[in-house]
Amino acid sequence: MAEKAGCRSVSIVVSGFAQQARATAKVLGVRNPALAIYPGVIMTDRKEEFEKKVEGLVEQIIEGLAAPVECAVNAAEPGPRDIVSRGALDEVHEFFNGHLWTDGLPIIPPTIERVERFLKFTDHSPDEAIGILPPEKRQATVWNVAVNGVMAGCRPEYMPILIAAVKALTDPRLLYRVISASTGPHAPMMVINGPIRKKIGLNCEGGALGPGAKSHTNTVLGRALRLIMMNIGYTYLGVGDMDTIGTPNKYSMCLGENEERNPWEPYHVERGYGAEENTVTVFGVESQLEIFDLQNDTPEGILQTFAGTIPCVGSCSTRYWLYSERWADNCILMSPDHASAIAAHGWSKEDIKYYLYEHATLPARFYKNTVEKMRTRPGNRWVYEAEDSRLLPIAGSHDWFHIVVVGGAAGKSSYTTGTGKAITVKIEDERSA
Repeated sequence: MAEKAGCRSVSIVVSGFAQQARATAKVLGVRNPALAIYPGVIMTDRKEEFEKKVEGLVEQIIEGLAAPVECAVNAAEPGPRDIVSRGALDEVHEFFNGHLWTDGLPIIPPTIERVERFLKFTDHSPDEAIGILPPEKRQATVWNVAVNGVMAGCRPEYMPILIAAVKALTDPRLLYRVISASTGPHAPMMVINGPIRKKIGLNCEGGALGPGAKSHTNTVLGRALRLIMMNIGYTYLGVGDMDTIGTPNKYSMCLGENEERNPWEPYHVERGYGAEENTVTVFGVESQLEIFDLQNDTPEGILQTFAGTIPCVGSCSTRYWLYSERWADNCILMSPDHASAIAAHGWSKEDIKYYLYEHATLPARFYKNTVEKMRTRPGNRWVYEAEDSRLLPIAGSHDWFHIVVVGGAAGKSSYTTGTGKAITVKIEDERSA
């Protein structure tokens, strides 16, 4: 940064992002970042409003350039084994909530004894770094991952799953920065495969995404990943997470594949792992759609319903194939009834993906109306010259669609619009303490 060289700079930000800009500057070592704050939202202002507000930034820029540079002296944070709160359960919760360390729901106090029980289920050192989580670029260590697992209500034996999930988060192909710190309702979804599903009581059937006692394991695992994002990566609402409206998906999204009712090979085997290996896959999820079809029993009939449901031009995932450095792995959460009906006719998962790529389309006029031309890859700008009625895909290729069989009886499937690549990681050192 210019400030570290003793030079002053001014950052122009919209008012809704001022708090995030100050937090980012603090991480980079600047105590008093000079900001020129544009009131409102540039994209929705009329030209006259925009020009008037831009004129008002000039004085802020001049004042900011004239102000002295001050490097930040960050207050010492508690050490891993420091006791930060004592008292009754509700007092501890209020203390943690007041420091933004919770998702708003009651927590299990992360006592040293509880954290150490988690560490017995891994061979990794407590101080070992698993990876770096933005936007604050903090180290996710084995210790602080365990702390958040305790808070979420996980059992100690889930520790290897959490470590694998954090490894997935740190893979750059996931586009974690978009998932954690955008204005959209993005959330990570964990899909678990292998024998460990049954061992830990993961719900792979009806209501796998909760709520309910049957989905307790699913819920606390998904919740732990959100707390890890918040308390390690600093994905706090209004600071790192700039979500416009929000979504309950951010509290928890975790499920196990219903391998027992999957007519094809399990998802992790498709990804190159052995059937007896345990894996966790993290998807970046933007939104979720129900796909309801009790009428059809042929692949074409069922998949036509899918193809009529999933094209939604308002979703970023639908437009990502046009943009540079963007991709979206969309997940089809297919009910066992739909899967068995399709497979009975000899269709493979590849057949389904190609069908959806060909038939889940939108007229070019919708893209012309919503896609920002300046962000479009030069090689894709032909879209703006295409006939309005020309049908265009909603994905970059057929392999942007992923199929996970999950759920109970009835012809109701689901579809998650994606952000980034799905990342699969093997669950290591899974054992009894």
